[in-house]
Amino acid sequence: MLTNLDEALSFRPFAPEDNDLETFEVLTRALKQQRVLKFQYRNLDADKAQARLVHPYHLACVDNHWYLFAFDAKRQAMRTFALPRLKSPEITPDRFTIPKKFKLDEYLKGSFSVFKGEDDYEIVVEFDSWAADHIRGHKWHATQEIVELPRRQLRLRLRLNSIAEAERWILSWGTHATVIRPQGLANRLRDTAKTLASRYQ
Repeated sequence: MLTNLDEALSFRPFAPEDNDLETFEVLTRALKQQRVLKFQYRNLDADKAQARLVHPYHLACVDNHWYLFAFDAKRQAMRTFALPRLKSPEITPDRFTIPKKFKLDEYLKGSFSVFKGEDDYEIVVEFDSWAADHIRGHKWHATQEIVELPRRQLRLRLRLNSIAEAERWILSWGTHATVIRPQGLANRLRDTAKTLASRYQ
């Protein structure tokens, strides 16, 4: 018999890759000391990295990927940085104070994962019985509403500020998911399906 339930329960996010460990250690030191960071960062799909000067607010593992949430001094706005594309971090002598009102959960409230948009979408997706068995019992988003449908199918409703991450997630379900709205999301999936069909002819 188990004397300690913790021995049978665990949550283990993926550790940073070996080549990111040094970066991870520098970031954690900057966070603890609340010091301004400078580093080179390559945006998604960009060819070249750019110099960034930021106030690091939070380091989090989301969907087994590590991200730094920081205030970008030049852009005067919050930004999210993926660790694998963040290089040559240096801690500067300058200090900063994290605003008391900053809470990561609040900051990402309308995000499906880590991407923060500026819009407001009602996402409605219907899942067949196979996918529905995977959807049930899982907290996909704080705003989710699930409606049971005939033949063990279901409808999932979310409120998001971007459809980019929702598109990738829905594609991961293949033919088991159907977007009901918004039409813009359905159109993006249709165009992606056409591109994939032509690629694999």
